[in-house]
Amino acid sequence: MSKIYNQEIKDALDEFNSSPQGLSEEYYQKNLSKFGLNELEKRKRKSLLGKLIKNLIEPIIIILFLAAVVSLFLGDVLDFTVILGVVVINTIISLIQESKSEKAVEELMKMLSPEAKVLRNGTISVISAKYIVPGDILVLEAGDITPADARIIESSELLVDESHLTGESISIAKNNTILLSENLQLYEMKNIVFTGSKIVNGNCKAMIFSTGKNTEVGKIAKNIEESKEEKTPLQKKIDKEVNILMKVAVVSAIIVFIQGYFSNVGLDIMLLTAISIMVAVFPEGLPASITISLSLAVNRLAKNSVIIKKLSSVETLGNVDYICTDKTGTITKHNMTLKEFYIGHEYLSMADLLALLAEGENKLINDLFRIAFLCSTAQVEEKDGNFINEVGDPTETSLIKAAYILGLRKNHFDTISTLDTLPFSSERMYSASIIKETNGQVILIAKGAPEKILERCSSYYLNKSIKGIDEKALHNIQKELSNKAEKGFRLIAFAQKTLDENQGNIEANVNDLTFLGCAVIYDPPKDEVKEVIQKAHNANVAVVMITGDSKTTGFSIAETVGIAGTIEEAVDGKEWESYTEEQKSKRVEEIRVYARVAPLDKLEIVEKLIANHHIVAMTGDGVNDAPALKKAQVGIAMGRAGTQVAQEAAKIILTDDNFSTIIMAIKEGRTIYNNLKKLITYLITNNMGKILAIVSMPLLGMPVPLTPLQILWSNVIQESFPSVGITLDEDDGTVLQQKPVRGSDPLITIAERVRMLLDGFIYGVCIMFGYIISFNLTGSKPIALTASFVVTLLSPQLYIFALRDGRLMQKITKPNLTLKLFFIFSLVLMIMMVYVKEMNLIFNTVPIYSLKVILTILGLSVISPLFRLISGLMVKKRNQSN
Repeated sequence: MSKIYNQEIKDALDEFNSSPQGLSEEYYQKNLSKFGLNELEKRKRKSLLGKLIKNLIEPIIIILFLAAVVSLFLGDVLDFTVILGVVVINTIISLIQESKSEKAVEELMKMLSPEAKVLRNGTISVISAKYIVPGDILVLEAGDITPADARIIESSELLVDESHLTGESISIAKNNTILLSENLQLYEMKNIVFTGSKIVNGNCKAMIFSTGKNTEVGKIAKNIEESKEEKTPLQKKIDKEVNILMKVAVVSAIIVFIQGYFSNVGLDIMLLTAISIMVAVFPEGLPASITISLSLAVNRLAKNSVIIKKLSSVETLGNVDYICTDKTGTITKHNMTLKEFYIGHEYLSMADLLALLAEGENKLINDLFRIAFLCSTAQVEEKDGNFINEVGDPTETSLIKAAYILGLRKNHFDTISTLDTLPFSSERMYSASIIKETNGQVILIAKGAPEKILERCSSYYLNKSIKGIDEKALHNIQKELSNKAEKGFRLIAFAQKTLDENQGNIEANVNDLTFLGCAVIYDPPKDEVKEVIQKAHNANVAVVMITGDSKTTGFSIAETVGIAGTIEEAVDGKEWESYTEEQKSKRVEEIRVYARVAPLDKLEIVEKLIANHHIVAMTGDGVNDAPALKKAQVGIAMGRAGTQVAQEAAKIILTDDNFSTIIMAIKEGRTIYNNLKKLITYLITNNMGKILAIVSMPLLGMPVPLTPLQILWSNVIQESFPSVGITLDEDDGTVLQQKPVRGSDPLITIAERVRMLLDGFIYGVCIMFGYIISFNLTGSKPIALTASFVVTLLSPQLYIFALRDGRLMQKITKPNLTLKLFFIFSLVLMIMMVYVKEMNLIFNTVPIYSLKVILTILGLSVISPLFRLISGLMVKKRNQSN
């Protein structure tokens, strides 16, 4: 079966049992039964119970829950309550972070027009758009939103805005002409109107051929729904570390049970030790610490025009190594602007035109903008020197805005009467009018595509006079304008001639014109973009531009701002679709400009980059961007120009629509990622030290040094404050010079893991010696156990400073008031644990008054941080020598 745009109108109507008078009631009911209502399918939301079960089967939650049950079995109600409390808190945190992807589809549904004007049985009626079906004839006019995908069967001066699908705001001329080419891109389907498109000018009748989920918008909705939320790279890496810790916990517990069995240790002691190991192995404070630190980062980013919808996107930002950005409104100003006029054989900028007006040379300028006003339906509203509203094609409104800047207004031409008009059409490629001046002079004015206007001209304006166009002059003009077109500029040529009073048919008179000049119009790049692109490259981040514009226009802008260097780095949608899957996977690494690509092509580009282990940030503002925004690890929607659909599909919204803000956010993301890595190193190193002490001391005939409650206090409370503090460390000025961390890169390298093992080993040995030395000094087991507990608390407080960037003194003096206040607060809590009676009862501690024991605690607590400092200096020196 041929595609709908290849079919004759009669064949298209017959396929759906329709006619120019619309469906009969019989066939309406049959088509309604066959195709269903004009609605988008909505996936059923996951229930709260389902989300709860999903979070409860996480390994960390299962281990803690088992530890709580065993504590209750041993009669330790307090430990049971506290451990269960940690389970509840972590589960709540996870539930809060669950995303609600259904919203993007809800916003798409809002795009469907609530009502439709249809022709049935020869009668026009307005009905709910929900009940229209394939075969119905839509009656559309300026201002209407198309409620379904439809084939145009008749039209008049039709201009359609399809920016929600193509990403380009230029209105598209459409008609009912059959298209002979196959496999057309959306922007090439000039006889089709799509769901959500706005009729900008003219009117048409169109037969619906797709409704609901089968429309182009419906396909986008389906892809949004089917796009699964994936864990961020950091989350995956943390899961990997947790799995390693689980294995350590199981092995450690087995060792304890074997040792206990052969040593005739009681079951209660073995269970207590096993619980302590299970509680110690997991950094229970990690979810809360990460959530708090990311929330604080969200607040900082919000002050810089970045709204974070999904918390985990903050840390993912730091790993971005590819930015896929749209052109209009992100790279460019989204403001079609008159750059210059080509007049005679020279280009005149707006400044040149203002200078000519100042010199009194206003006839030519008056003639040009008289044509701009009278051969156009565009309107611009100005207030206090600002353009507050634009109606019509942006290319047309750019001319009106230029006229305003030059001091010309439409009312300057109110005395001129229009005798006849020839509207613009996609076949004719120009428009014309016959006007009559107050002095009785009749003039034909025309504007349109340069090639169409020039072929109707016999003379041209040159040096304040009219000259005949010879072959050489025509060639020079065509060459200049062709060069501009190849660079992506939009061109509108202007011409006119004087007529006799009895002019006859207007179209027959569009000849022997005088070529006045050609407007060169473009959407200029934002002032700061070129510098920001260079910053991105310096930060080892590749920038790719995806545009609905032509390949030449896209490449021209990309070359100007530094995204692409050669035309070989640009492809259009047809070229992309012609590649094999293997070629796409290879070429996606080389291409820097994608032009005229369909919405699902954007999704495929993002998928290919992700499959190649890249972390992708995708920017967009239209419905066509939504599937790719949802798929990308970091989807970024525009806040000002962005549609609600794009904003709901994205994880981040830029309230200033500024590309430079993305680089600032990446810098913040990298800083957060580096700090979170320090946090994870901090927590896991400390937990490994505790496990060593818990496993080793019973093997050496000493008591278990830490109770489950003490471990939880250390992990969840005591270490959480400095954990949050370290995540607030600022960039040291080198973060954008670093290479982004790729998804396949390990969170902790082998070298770093060796350092963590050594640090953890030293920390664990210090905990053990805290007990041994204190017991030898006092002979008191409670004092010795309290001393080892204090070493457990104090050493990590000092270790956190050793993990900071910078030289030795910078680690201490580097600004971070929060970290320092939290350090002091943690010290106060630790002192209270030892010297407040009520806390002694809860945590099985006793006051320590022996100076020797206190000095022992202080001495042992600084060993692990000092070792970290010394090893850090050695690593730094070795790296510098290499």
